[in-house]
Amino acid sequence: MSIISKTLRTALASAAALCLAAPAFAQQEVKLGAFVTLSGISADVGAQMKAGIEVAVESMQPTYTVNGVKTPIKVVWYDDEGKGDTGLNVVTRALTVDKINAGIGFLSSDVFIRVMDEFQKASTPITACCAASLGIGKKIAENKMQYVFQLSPTANDIATSVIAAVGTLQKPTKVAMLNENTDSGHDFSRISQEWLKKNAPKIEVVADEFVPRGVPDLTPQLAKFKRLGAQAIVGEVYGTAAPVYFRQWNELRVPAMIAHMGTSASADSFVAEHGKEMEGSLVNVRWIPGKYTTVTEPMIEAYKKKTGFSPSTFAVQAHDAALVTLQAIATAGSTDPAKVAAALESGKFIAAWGERKFTPLAEGHRMPVNTIITQIQDGKKVVVFPEDIAAAQGSKYRPVPPWGWEKK
Repeated sequence: MSIISKTLRTALASAAALCLAAPAFAQQEVKLGAFVTLSGISADVGAQMKAGIEVAVESMQPTYTVNGVKTPIKVVWYDDEGKGDTGLNVVTRALTVDKINAGIGFLSSDVFIRVMDEFQKASTPITACCAASLGIGKKIAENKMQYVFQLSPTANDIATSVIAAVGTLQKPTKVAMLNENTDSGHDFSRISQEWLKKNAPKIEVVADEFVPRGVPDLTPQLAKFKRLGAQAIVGEVYGTAAPVYFRQWNELRVPAMIAHMGTSASADSFVAEHGKEMEGSLVNVRWIPGKYTTVTEPMIEAYKKKTGFSPSTFAVQAHDAALVTLQAIATAGSTDPAKVAAALESGKFIAAWGERKFTPLAEGHRMPVNTIITQIQDGKKVVVFPEDIAAAQGSKYRPVPPWGWEKK
């Protein structure tokens, strides 16, 4: 009887061990929080970001392993609506209720700056794909935020490229600054003016205007620029205000070339719809399709199949944020946050926008990258700056005037 009891106890213990072990294996997954503006004035950009993330996950999932174990990737979507309070609410839920392993996303620098402390306090790695403010990297470095990373080109990368293109190609004598009243907008204005003082001191800045996000009417600013004789308008107005900007520029026939930092205006879908009104404008597209790595062309084709359009800059940045984060987890062989953060900081990543690497923590965990300027010519984006890249593309800048509304 004692032998039977002992055998039974052993069998029961083995069965119990199997019951405990099996669910642990079956439930292993990487829970990736994706913070995307899916509603509100920047929902168009949010949709591009979402599609880019989906392409990255769909391409990696079939062969994705962590520590040698095939591991499912679960993306948990959070709509920050482009608002600080909403962003804080969804981040709190992600970190305390859903308990994500890592986060990616964020379009608005204002929103990200509001929530980045939460990721650091929770020791949860976060890669900001599209928030461009210089204040992000500065805060990361000053506060030693080892779990926070900024993949996006910064305002410095973007603004320097745009103002250099204006000064080099158009050579105006008077320019106006027009930006949204955000941290990034103020960075864009300051950096542009610093570049002019250093490199083109004879160019006069006749106006420096800031408008609310989603502003429905830009007539006062455009009329002012026309009255002051501005020959170029440098800055960024995006989301639902971007079509208003270009439409009213045409309606008022403002003889000043728009030099736009990008965002909404850089997307193929936006140019397809508004290209005629954008004629002659300069637009920072940040990147152009090309053979950067073995990842690039498959990513472009998958994105086209999913959306019908070539990927915008923000789609590529969101894609690369997902890819980089998932690669770091695989390299770490674990979802342990300290190991993942270390892998993010030290790793070299094969991404759609080239081989990428973050700067050290003391330099703000930034991921520097060159950006490309196009001009809208006959309703299409044509690379014009840097000039060596334009020459390699067989394209060049087309002087204005004549303006689009002057052509027959």
